[in-house]
Amino acid sequence: MYGKYGKFSISLTDPRLGAELLEDPKGLLPINVWVRYCLQYTRGDDYPVYLWSVDFSSLKRIPPQEAVDMAEPLAYETIQHLKSGSSEKALASVNRAWQILFTGSSDWQRGRGQPASMRLPAVRAYVLRTFCKPAVKWDKVADMLFLKDGKCPRKIRDKAGTCICNVIEHRYDDPCVRNLREAVNRLKAAMKHDGIPV
Repeated sequence: MYGKYGKFSISLTDPRLGAELLEDPKGLLPINVWVRYCLQYTRGDDYPVYLWSVDFSSLKRIPPQEAVDMAEPLAYETIQHLKSGSSEKALASVNRAWQILFTGSSDWQRGRGQPASMRLPAVRAYVLRTFCKPAVKWDKVADMLFLKDGKCPRKIRDKAGTCICNVIEHRYDDPCVRNLREAVNRLKAAMKHDGIPV
């Protein structure tokens, strides 16, 4: 099961990958698949589209020394998890340390053309539509990514103004589905710009 391993143990051609992605579309596996896919074509830190896998909405700029001080205990925590054989916990610790160090680096940037709140859903949707065969329909992808407690909590704009989506099942022409398709189109444009095949 790929969900238990990091991005380097993922085989993008394995026929079981699509089924595992569908089991936990909001988990780490779609993000790790994205990172693995990008790393085939580039060193990730050289290309802004690679960084769409980082949730910048929760990250705040940290002074460099403070970032190092905050990440140090997480490095020790990662080593302890590896010694105890808990690869999932080790991966979570190292990801937290990386995010902290990244926000303290001079390379910290938000990326081109995508609202922070839609970058991760765009990456997950692209991975689900690309690596699940047959491709998952847009409305089903929106359900997998947006529904929480049986309803969609996203704010949408319509003719009457801003309201909560609140649907229990998205349709192909719903605003959330249109927003998701638009976000994936922006992601594809950024991929082309960075020389990563769509």
